[in-house]
Amino acid sequence: MKRIIGTRGSVALVLSVGALVVLGAPASSLASPGPVTRTFSFIAGKNSRTSTLLNIDQLLLNARCDSRGFPVIFAFSSASAGDIFGHVFDGLGRLHTFHNTSFSKGSRGILVSSSSSDFDATGALAFESSIGKVVTVNYAFDNSTTLNRRNACTVFGSYVAS
Repeated sequence: MKRIIGTRGSVALVLSVGALVVLGAPASSLASPGPVTRTFSFIAGKNSRTSTLLNIDQLLLNARCDSRGFPVIFAFSSASAGDIFGHVFDGLGRLHTFHNTSFSKGSRGILVSSSSSDFDATGALAFESSIGKVVTVNYAFDNSTTLNRRNACTVFGSYVAS
């Protein structure tokens, strides 16, 4: 049988294929592991202690149930500079918006749950720090009539962080 490619040709072929694989890989995947996607769930009774929902990329989100069994959700930033924008739609279709273009470790936390008396709601928020970290959160919350009248408040959702 006649050899088509010699030893030197085989080595050159292997090196060429290896180089193409390295060049074909996206540069961003070499620099960072990519986005983090997670879910969270908080279920508690009236007068519950504050619990952390997420703490990632300089954004902290926590929740508790007040004395009436209504969810209270706050966002805090540990960034030296950042922005947060979001909205909540309550069960009656009313829109509640929030924003803070100076959302940093020096600022107070902001309420990201509804201040209306209707607490079955959905929300979304977007946070960016001055170093380019981005977190987006989709969440829902309900008062003590939730989970087949379990007499608990709940906050649940998911987030993507860079």
